[in-house]
Amino acid sequence: MRSQLSKYESINRQTHFSKLHRMGEEISSMLGELHSYKCEPCTPDMYEQYRELNGNGRELKQSIDTTRNLVKGSVDVSKNIREKVDGIVEAYEMFQRNLSSYLTEAIIHH
Repeated sequence: MRSQLSKYESINRQTHFSKLHRMGEEISSMLGELHSYKCEPCTPDMYEQYRELNGNGRELKQSIDTTRNLVKGSVDVSKNIREKVDGIVEAYEMFQRNLSSYLTEAIIHH
């Protein structure tokens, strides 16, 4: 029974690690797009949005990296780690929506 539980925990850890790795790669790409010339803020409101997105994106990237290292180094996936991963997924999705909105506005202004 213990070996089955270990297999399940191992699969869970690999799933979380893969999800975090993919989100880390994508957030780096999104931040690169945010920093591109086509997304330069044209108005004070856009500048404020840009600053907020940049700060949130960097903070999210750091959370992803920290949690990914925690998952990688853990023997089992605790409830705390699962909750942290779920929170990161939620923040990631919100960041995607906000960035998409900003990019649409930036394209209209350029």
